[in-house]
Amino acid sequence: MFLRAVIVVFSWALLSCASNVPLTTPVDTQAISGKLSFIDVAKFDRDLASAMTQKNEVTEVAFYERVSPNSVPERLQKWLAVVEAKGGKVLVEPPPNELVSRSPFAALSLVGSLISTIKGLAHFNAEKIYEAANGRDAVISLQRNNKGEVVVNTIKFVKRTP
Repeated sequence: MFLRAVIVVFSWALLSCASNVPLTTPVDTQAISGKLSFIDVAKFDRDLASAMTQKNEVTEVAFYERVSPNSVPERLQKWLAVVEAKGGKVLVEPPPNELVSRSPFAALSLVGSLISTIKGLAHFNAEKIYEAANGRDAVISLQRNNKGEVVVNTIKFVKRTP
């Protein structure tokens, strides 16, 4: 009886030390589907480039936190600058059900920040990863949050039609 109790306690101790390792490796389905969530890390650039080089007509970038059009993260500003430098267009889509933007300076400020980013284009233009933006347009989709502020909903990189 004592031996059986020792074996049970010992086996519980071994089982409690076992790690929970998945039997399959995780697959990044976001990059495959063309929908990504923005995280300001280098892996995001690789995932975005991968999604754009696949046969996705539209690659959509969503945000975990809402971003003001005036403060688009620098990592995304680089991609938008490359789109413009490669002959693409960066379009701003106003919030739904609004005919005219209440703050036209928000769009102007966004364009101004893009121009300042283009000045530094030579640094990252040499990087191969940004070639994925060639042949794409960018559509910045805006929306109003609960407080009535205009925020970026998504940024879509759309394959240009010849």
